[in-house]
Amino acid sequence: MRPTTARPILLAASLLALLSACGGGGGDAGGGAGGGKDNPPPPVQTSVEHRVTGEAVVKVRGAGAGWVVLVDQLQPSFASFLRPARRLVIAEGAAASSTYAPPEGWSLLDFAVHPSREISVVIATDSEVRLLRLDRRGAVLAQHAFQDAAIADDPLFSDPAIPNHKALLPKATRDGVRLAPLGEHLAMALHTARNSILAYRYAYGAGGFARNWRTLVEPGVFVSGRSVISGTYDPYGSLGEQWQVLLDADANGRIAVGVNLNPTDYAEAHAEHFKEALPASFYAGALITELAPDGRRVGTSYIEPRTPFELKAVKWHGNAIAAVGRVLPVRRPDGYGWDGVLSLIPAGSKGRADYRTVDIDRGDVLLDVASLPDGRLLASGSTGYFQNPNGASISEDAKPLLLVLEADGRVREQLPAGVGPRHNQLRSVAPWNGGWLAAGMENGPGTHSADADPALLRADGHVRSIRIP
Repeated sequence: MRPTTARPILLAASLLALLSACGGGGGDAGGGAGGGKDNPPPPVQTSVEHRVTGEAVVKVRGAGAGWVVLVDQLQPSFASFLRPARRLVIAEGAAASSTYAPPEGWSLLDFAVHPSREISVVIATDSEVRLLRLDRRGAVLAQHAFQDAAIADDPLFSDPAIPNHKALLPKATRDGVRLAPLGEHLAMALHTARNSILAYRYAYGAGGFARNWRTLVEPGVFVSGRSVISGTYDPYGSLGEQWQVLLDADANGRIAVGVNLNPTDYAEAHAEHFKEALPASFYAGALITELAPDGRRVGTSYIEPRTPFELKAVKWHGNAIAAVGRVLPVRRPDGYGWDGVLSLIPAGSKGRADYRTVDIDRGDVLLDVASLPDGRLLASGSTGYFQNPNGASISEDAKPLLLVLEADGRVREQLPAGVGPRHNQLRSVAPWNGGWLAAGMENGPGTHSADADPALLRADGHVRSIRIP
């Protein structure tokens, strides 16, 4: 594989003060009203407004005074699911300065930013997985070909049709790997071809990656595919989430791994393999497993709504794991029944996890969440959408959702967010330079927007700094 180097880009970045002026709240930077050695002044704030025409921004992370975003080219549902078309945009300050794209034939799946501002990324083909280390401008520093011969010997429950038990990724998708930073080191979660879920810790040093441990999170099971009868685009990734794995790590090295259950056999296999009782009626929901810094399983909690449910993100929140997504408490004929959902799972927990719903306007979904310094949470997603009450079709009309939640998950305040034409999402939030960033898309498609005109399968991605009251 040939190395891929960073490509400088030129752009005119307008600095919006109206939505983006950062003057208070958020971040981990210290400092009070005065300066001095023991009480330094807060960092100088600048505002960010970066737009990407024709693509969506699906993840943002701060990198010192800069930031990194994962840009996703919208494709028809199945093609996007099978082979994501993604790239990184990297900023060393408020304005973007370089990009990274994988070599031809490879897909960029995820990235993690380290304290040094170096970036780890994972790329894949249908048969290979590779870890890369990039410098802060996106140039390749090191490459590691991921291998795990033990995958073929991990426990397997039910009888899935698997053509190659040694394959690293599911046949249905390349998009089965997630990364999280552990200081300068790395946590990785993997969904294998046998549909087992594995977690790894990699040390990085001397110009290379070295594996410290691997842990089986879920044994291999049968995973069913889903599709829509008609429709070009899947706005919330609902048709492929059973192949996804969700991951986060905290400053202490603890790891959280989330897995969606429907339509899979994970609940039954988990109960049998780990000897942990789960409800017999468990057909929809999620499993969230905590791992200690040395890879030991601490425990698994489960969200059991008994109605359609989708887990979208897991994040550490102090001494708890925050899990967000959406749930359909009641199937209403008007198609407005979906609510956002938040579960706060205390560290060390096992068994059923409580959750609360978030009902803002018609259809709601929480796509990401982050901790605010005072114990509150910042959550992002979409609101005001319609979904076919008997299917997966989602409306073109949807508004961005940005919420401040109390420490217990109650809604404290809905923050203003720029509303563009057509479908709007805020996909990711992250601390940045003493403030906060939000990223997503405007002018995106609904499920059927591009059925007759492929040119409508597009969106305008963005990353913006935001003010937290």
